Amino acid sequence: QELRMYYIGVDIGGTFTDCVLVDRSGHRRTAKTLSTKHDPVSGVLTGLERLAEAEGIDLTTLLGRTSRFGHGTTIGTNAVLERAGARVGLVATAGHGDALSIVRGSGRVAGRAIEDVFAVHGSRLPAPITVPGAVLEVHERIDASGAVVVALDTGRAVEDIKRLIAEHRLDSIAIALLWSFVNAEHEQALAAALATGAPDVFVSSSVVVSPRLGEYERTVATVMNGYVGPACSRYLGRLVDRLGESGLSEPLLVMQSNGGVLPAEAAATTSLGTIDSGPAGGLTAVAALARAFGHDRVVATDMGVTSFDIGLVVDGKPVMADDNVIDQYTYRLPRLAVKTIACGGGTLVRFDEATGGLRVGPRSAGSEPGPVCYGRGGTEPTVTDADVVLGFLRPEAFLDGRMPLDRDAATHAMARLAKRLGLSVEETAVGILEINNMRAATAIRRQTLERGHDPRDYVLYAYGGAGPVHAFGYAAESGVREVVIPLGNGASTLSAYGIASGDVVLHKELERSLLAPFEGKRADALAMTVTEVEATARADLAAAGFGGDDVVIEVDALMRFREQLMHSLEIPVPLPVGPDTGVRLLDGFDAEYVRRYGAGGTALFQAVQVFAFRARASVAAGIPTPQADAGDAVPAQRTDVYWPGRGWTPTDVHRGSPRGTVPGPALIRLRLATPKES
Repeated sequence: QELRMYYIGVDIGGTFTDCVLVDRSGHRRTAKTLSTKHDPVSGVLTGLERLAEAEGIDLTTLLGRTSRFGHGTTIGTNAVLERAGARVGLVATAGHGDALSIVRGSGRVAGRAIEDVFAVHGSRLPAPITVPGAVLEVHERIDASGAVVVALDTGRAVEDIKRLIAEHRLDSIAIALLWSFVNAEHEQALAAALATGAPDVFVSSSVVVSPRLGEYERTVATVMNGYVGPACSRYLGRLVDRLGESGLSEPLLVMQSNGGVLPAEAAATTSLGTIDSGPAGGLTAVAALARAFGHDRVVATDMGVTSFDIGLVVDGKPVMADDNVIDQYTYRLPRLAVKTIACGGGTLVRFDEATGGLRVGPRSAGSEPGPVCYGRGGTEPTVTDADVVLGFLRPEAFLDGRMPLDRDAATHAMARLAKRLGLSVEETAVGILEINNMRAATAIRRQTLERGHDPRDYVLYAYGGAGPVHAFGYAAESGVREVVIPLGNGASTLSAYGIASGDVVLHKELERSLLAPFEGKRADALAMTVTEVEATARADLAAAGFGGDDVVIEVDALMRFREQLMHSLEIPVPLPVGPDTGVRLLDGFDAEYVRRYGAGGTALFQAVQVFAFRARASVAAGIPTPQADAGDAVPAQRTDVYWPGRGWTPTDVHRGSPRGTVPGPALIRLRLATPKES
């Protein structure tokens, strides 16, 4: 047991696979390899072999000494975005089989960019995710109180489902029955019968995935889980087997979009929770580091090759979201509020024939072929190519010298674009960076100013492979007061660190409608419901293999004014429940409402309603906070860099994270990233 000294986190991104190792003393090693899209497991093992090599041991020894292995994956995200998911069918209550096709009022524009919303061709229904015609309506009915109005003939329903599976060659079945979150009897009976009657078919049940009010959102979550579930299950199964063969004896923990990890078996059942697991790992790490550094309000910005992710930390905690949109489908699942846009280093640049101007994004070069400077077959210039042309990235030092860049190829590609624009190569490259920075800053303002937050109150954390080199540009446009490159060189692999250090987290919700004031029978109902959701969350976490005194339970009440339908506030329930719990809950609701919407926003003559309770059961990871990398004790080198407004300028290049003040203009060359400031 003494040899089990390593905590490992692996994050598969669209271009690179990041690996982080932390030992019990807080010392850290990192590795970064190109993602292997067609066989992601190979990329993971390559990164682990590099970690082992850096540690001076072999892979089997490394994994044998690992006490915790966390993993974030893009398998589910890619399945949705590339329309490569399972052949899934839907089982619904009679009369409700068209819940997905009806959509909601905003379904035509949900999640779409504002320029598309007002374009005639930009408003469209989302593409179907179920196989056409693969919808079965079963005769059953449970009412809003949970009473069985029409009993379910389980045997007949299962036979009908099996015929549906055979007729449409389905890999997956999603079961979303009306009011099942109040009484799960019928859904549980169907799921249990299919486990034996159709064992090769993935079954997704709404009472497991999203037991929440809102028929459309619950159905979307259930079907989407069935759509990505088979691919995620197969991938996690292969990874568990390969890691076990290589020496890992501890369970594989998979990062969830709520910022916590779960064992692979549990994560495979609710694969929808793995979507955006990488960005969730980054925001989790930022929250932990911000607490250690004394920053209570942070804008977290992760710029990689493919995307730009933004999240907020407020009062030391990452901001959560309930309603989520992927490919225009809205679903409800507790997750960290991370907004992603196509604004990374690999964002493609082109000449816009319609306007005669420069267009940056939204398409990305990804890792295959990647930017032109990668030398892997790319021909269209990208943001990274602009960085190379201007000298912000040193070709011989990229990826710690293991992947030299082709500056001549980047310059030739930029020259072709510059000729069409009537600009010099340098002017074209500067324009690309300015446009990309403006797009990033606009996204930051939408997450802050448009949500009632003043960016001047926030510190900006910049991480990811491309974050540090662009951070000061988009930070200046957004108005934040300070920029932090967390952990120095570790900024490039921060999401992997968050995955390694994430707590085990499980959320459990109960839909219960209670009106204030919480007195008499209402107070008793409040206490009983809190006790029930707390006990259920604790039991579910124990079933996943985590119990005992290390479990921490937090309960939130989802509250709103009675006449509100779409908006609510999460108010912590003071534990343990006592005689004053109801009063303190109302005081908390009033205070939070005023903080968000102003003193005049409260509805004095409307009753306050609790419509659901959410328990968060967690077990802390207990990983020590690592320190930032120290600078190398070598003199700064000089190189020519093209700075906007100055032209080509001799510039100091510092290796590692220097201590003290560095006069600008300067570049700081980290192994896996390059911060710059003029």
